[in-house]
Amino acid sequence: MSSKDKKNINDNSNKEASKENAGKNAVDVRAGKLKLFSISSFIILLVIVLALNIIFSLKINNTSIDDYLTYDMSATGQNSVSDISVTYINSLPADTNIRIVGLFDRPANLKDTPYEYIVPLLDDYVSNSQGKLTVEYINPTTYPSIITELDPDGVYDLASSNNYVVYVNGKIIQINPVECFTYDPEYLQYGYYIPTSNIVEQKFTSAIVNLTQGYTYTAYFVTGLGEGTHEQLSNMLSSMSIGSEEIMASDNFTIPSDCSLLILNGINTDITDSMSSAIKDYLSHGGKIIVSVNFFSTNVSESFPKLNLLLSNYNICIQNALIIENNPGYQINNDSYNTLIDVSADYIDFAGGASSLRNSYARPVTEADSPYNYVQVAPLFVTSNNASLCTYDPATDNLVQNVVQGQYSVGMYSTFTGTPTPPDVYVFGTNTFTSDDYISNFGFNDSNVVFTRNIIRKMLKADDSVFVEGKALSDYSIDTQKINTNTTTILTFILVAFLPLGLIIAGVVVYNKRKNL
Repeated sequence: MSSKDKKNINDNSNKEASKENAGKNAVDVRAGKLKLFSISSFIILLVIVLALNIIFSLKINNTSIDDYLTYDMSATGQNSVSDISVTYINSLPADTNIRIVGLFDRPANLKDTPYEYIVPLLDDYVSNSQGKLTVEYINPTTYPSIITELDPDGVYDLASSNNYVVYVNGKIIQINPVECFTYDPEYLQYGYYIPTSNIVEQKFTSAIVNLTQGYTYTAYFVTGLGEGTHEQLSNMLSSMSIGSEEIMASDNFTIPSDCSLLILNGINTDITDSMSSAIKDYLSHGGKIIVSVNFFSTNVSESFPKLNLLLSNYNICIQNALIIENNPGYQINNDSYNTLIDVSADYIDFAGGASSLRNSYARPVTEADSPYNYVQVAPLFVTSNNASLCTYDPATDNLVQNVVQGQYSVGMYSTFTGTPTPPDVYVFGTNTFTSDDYISNFGFNDSNVVFTRNIIRKMLKADDSVFVEGKALSDYSIDTQKINTNTTTILTFILVAFLPLGLIIAGVVVYNKRKNL
């Protein structure tokens, strides 16, 4: 091989090596650029995330920006304050100071706890209060002075509670988070709290109304007669600015002078002679009373003779019998003891327009054949024409049904004419209008409960214009009416403009970078 040929081979080898080295250098440069671009993109994304977190954590009027960008579009508005509450708070003077203090650390984990419904709602109160309402979480263990600050006289025993305190001008109302819900009564009797409705807003708004206006009336529950609880009925009264107290049944029974309404709720034993006398005197001065009983295993042998003697003055009698509904169209789930009852025409408005209501294990409530024309009575609701009665036979420990069928009244109203202070007497032969069991099962929006609320409004002329209804749980439907113009604009901007524009910009940047590599 000539020296010339060797030179050409060496030159070609050098050229190939140079090309190979150039290729390697190009790959290294490209990899470096990609690495730099990836790191830069990560840093930029991290900076954006941190910046957004900082921005969303900022507060305007003690409210974080994150709260302003939170929307509750569920049909029941679990975490939103209703227009009723907002309108009332906005109607208060500008210098109003409503202070809500949770006597515990702010819960960090809300999911599957009562605070899942309470904490966001209270934040929404703050957002809509125009600076009139604040929410704080102060643990007395860490800051003991908060107890003296809220309750300088030590009246409310705040130190031993984990409650919320609503504080206005030196007056307070405590709210236990557990009491912000109604519960399934069947499970509750065994100690299991299965919530059936959310009454968080009702509790807090009622407290705000009562602290800023004061209780207008006071209702008294008679206790000691084998009755059930009255917590839910008390909640309803409180929402109408009606306070509630208890009077124990006794042989020296007296009714306080501030009693606006007397309630015998689901009693199972008869009243005493002194109670009969005291109640008659109370009603003679224009008193108001609600009596509810039913016919069940706890009272089958109780005929309420002294109570009936009292009610005879108002031409009302509660019979010791159980109504059986034989008309299948009135039966609920083919049950002749759990039925529908027809609302009398004059009282349909009281039931919110409902023409029929629920009834369970009812006694008939009839006229007592009073000879006095000034006593005016009227049926509230009646069975079908095919109902019958059965009575308890102690000899056989069985119920004996009467074959005669007819129509029976399940509730009566009585008053006097020609007197300046007439009484108001409502008597129910069923507990489906006042019992905790019923209200917990069906909620405050149920027609039976609406009926009770409206008769109380009529008797006391109570203002429940600020009444907040309970909210059903587990409702995930969307209420299109809550998607207003502002919400639609923001969601449209985010979903239709901001996100697509961001993706387009990211795509252009990536394309240009890769094109130039």
